[in-house]
Amino acid sequence: MKRKHVLEVLDKIDDRYVTETEKAPKKMRKRPYWIGAVAAVLAVVICISSFLNTPVITANAIALPGDARIMEHPDIDDYKDRESYLVDVGKWDAETGHRRTTRENAAISLLPFFTEASSEFLTSQNNENALWSPINAYIGLAMLAEITDGDSRKEILDLFGIEDIESLRSQVSAIWESVYEDDGNEISTLANSLWLKDGLNYNQDAMNNLAYHYYASVYQCDLGSDSANKAIGNWLNKNTGGMLKNNTDKINLSPDTVLALYSTLFFQAKWGDEFDSKNNTDGIFYGVNGDTNVTYMNKKLCPMNYYWHDDFSAICLSLKNGSTMWFILPDEGKTTADILNNEAYGEMVSSSNKEDGWKNKKDMKVNLSVPKFDVSSTVNLKDGLNKMGVTKVFDMENSDFTAITSDTPVYISAVNQSARVEIDEKGVKAAAYIELPGAGAAQPPEEIIDFVLDRPFVFVISKGNLPLFTGVVNNI
Repeated sequence: MKRKHVLEVLDKIDDRYVTETEKAPKKMRKRPYWIGAVAAVLAVVICISSFLNTPVITANAIALPGDARIMEHPDIDDYKDRESYLVDVGKWDAETGHRRTTRENAAISLLPFFTEASSEFLTSQNNENALWSPINAYIGLAMLAEITDGDSRKEILDLFGIEDIESLRSQVSAIWESVYEDDGNEISTLANSLWLKDGLNYNQDAMNNLAYHYYASVYQCDLGSDSANKAIGNWLNKNTGGMLKNNTDKINLSPDTVLALYSTLFFQAKWGDEFDSKNNTDGIFYGVNGDTNVTYMNKKLCPMNYYWHDDFSAICLSLKNGSTMWFILPDEGKTTADILNNEAYGEMVSSSNKEDGWKNKKDMKVNLSVPKFDVSSTVNLKDGLNKMGVTKVFDMENSDFTAITSDTPVYISAVNQSARVEIDEKGVKAAAYIELPGAGAAQPPEEIIDFVLDRPFVFVISKGNLPLFTGVVNNI
């Protein structure tokens, strides 16, 4: 029997929108007019992707996600008596606490994956800018584990340090529900989908598991046709907030494709303390590929925590939703690769909100200069995943997709993730898709320090202790 490709290389995807006839998760609201800090992810696997509103899909819906299982805090005005109100507050506390604990434990177990993968994916890009979304890749790969079996599934579970698929389902649901938000201060929305070729026999239980645990939509259509390519492109475009339209418009799956898996993340929030454009200055960014003139956003004597390690120094800026954006600057004589090849920066980001967190920090008054930038990249994740032990799903002789179908042999042909990040005085705007100088080791002696990002640096956008986006800015 002729081997079929699960997924052709989805090279590119860029800004805009999509519409879908399925019901959007509860709590989904119209996006506010401001941009603020924004991040969108679209992936192909694996195609991985994000979801804001609902796209018009001309395909047969096999399974659709229900409402987001996020209990809103009870409003006492909705109750006739205080006792009933307190009972529901107790339920809300228990649900929220359980989700928080699951998410925090997941973040701890996934830290080795996040740091090792960031090193693999971001340090071998020929000194170009490189971006990726750890959470987006994680959810896309988790969905891949759901539709595989045997050693193909075990390799992915081992990558995440998880024993069984049931534990992975609980973890993904908790992370999805923790990351998901759509209110006046933040948009942090996710969407997943699986597309099957017409006529392919499938396991309905597997489809239902995707819909319930991963909030995924499953469609069946003439995969590889112009109409299907357009429908998928529109879905991805919509679910990444229109940030990757130039790529989503070019989706061209081969007629041999039997299934394509996508997962998206879109994130948007304002800075907690916006930059004043009146304080902007022009200056030089000393990039790897040459010096360029850029606009710097400045804050003077800004009170904040200053962090340091043997190879780097760092600060983090708060967003109004409680999320943060980290800027990590290598010490003189060090490079961004030295940061990424050391697990310390990941530990710093993941432990910063804990009382017993990162020790090397000090309250300082910082003269901060951050360049405005708009950077993008496409990263091939396949080779890195191979090095980390995920090989079977790419091997046409050994892949096992019997959890979803036994109709035809299936394997993954590519995993690419494209990303774009833009920051200005209001905040950050970013999108991505998968296809699946400061003190060193010593405490700063002064109470005032200059932190100037005028050479290559690393950034992380995080929600709690979960890294949503990680990138290296080598050139502007």
